[in-house]
Amino acid sequence: MGGPIGILHLGKYYPPEPGGMEVVVKSFTEATAGRLDHYCLVASKAGPTRVERTGGATVHYLQERGTILLTPILPSLPRVLHRLRKERRFQAILLHYPNPMAVAALALSLLFRRKMEKIVLWNHADVLLEEKWKKGLYSLFRPAEEFLFRRTDAFVAATPHHVACSETFRRFADRTAIIPYAIPDPWFEVSDSDRSAAEKARKTMGGSFLLFVGRLVPYKGLETLLRAADRIPCRMAIIGAGPLDAALRREIASRGLEEKVRLLGRVDDLRPYYLGCDFFVLPSVTALEGFGVVQIEAMGLGKPVVSSDLPSGVTYVNVHGETGLTFHVGDDAGLAAACNRLLSDAALRGRLGENARRRTFEKFSYTAMRDAAVPFFRRLCDAPVE
Repeated sequence: MGGPIGILHLGKYYPPEPGGMEVVVKSFTEATAGRLDHYCLVASKAGPTRVERTGGATVHYLQERGTILLTPILPSLPRVLHRLRKERRFQAILLHYPNPMAVAALALSLLFRRKMEKIVLWNHADVLLEEKWKKGLYSLFRPAEEFLFRRTDAFVAATPHHVACSETFRRFADRTAIIPYAIPDPWFEVSDSDRSAAEKARKTMGGSFLLFVGRLVPYKGLETLLRAADRIPCRMAIIGAGPLDAALRREIASRGLEEKVRLLGRVDDLRPYYLGCDFFVLPSVTALEGFGVVQIEAMGLGKPVVSSDLPSGVTYVNVHGETGLTFHVGDDAGLAAACNRLLSDAALRGRLGENARRRTFEKFSYTAMRDAAVPFFRRLCDAPVE
């Protein structure tokens, strides 16, 4: 039925560099390896320009020269992109947005070389800026974005909520395909050693506990969780690192929560904590939380989720009353009530957890991602659909 479709990815970084977009790019290349042929052009924070084969992709690293607005500065990107388009026959270019440097480089390349490939833009999140100087700088960049949008053949989003809630991409809804974020199919399998490790995690935590995993940054809403903590009769494990670490430790101490709330920092193996917890909590407070891959990691192991009712992909993943419970953004009383409802009703936890596992496998597994992505790209590139 024809060979793999060749796709050139324009991303920011690639794992092991942390970041939600980076995890998605890697999972996408792994889920569709052999059906789509992936070449990723990304920044390298350490080391020189190089090309490596890793996982399901060829990764071409360009040396970073600093950052601006959370975007790597890559002076060589326009030249390398133009050369790759000339030398290789990619059938599609997939730009992972937001990524101003890649948008500018691709727009520039399209000015000087005729578009032979299909252009696809994957909307991971809108650009959300508060400071005036950042908004001013971004306004100078907007014409390049609009130039590229007009030449884009198709758009991709992870959930229908990403489209409906996007100020930037709602107008392209009729040209947007849904390709879900995903976790590997083997993630859903639980072994005896997994169960033993989960029991050890529970003992380490001193029994029943709820779990948060994520970067320690303002939009994650951990202040809401700490305000609710004295009304929730179980311990709390907070896994992750970030700029709020010291401030959170001070807040925990000032509230006398040292015995209840444990900041565990980075943890290499999260499975024991996902399996050992009673349920997972995602109290995020802004649309910067577009999906929450940590939700599907917990749900895939049969854990219900308590999440804020953000209109982003967060509430598409965690369906209130079906896979978990939701509460109003920033409402610590609502968060405490939802947690207490789950803690007091083991049957409800079990039912929601089983629904969560089923929904995650059906909609957010590598199988689901592959089944959505491969036919989409083959149709887009006028290749026979397998």
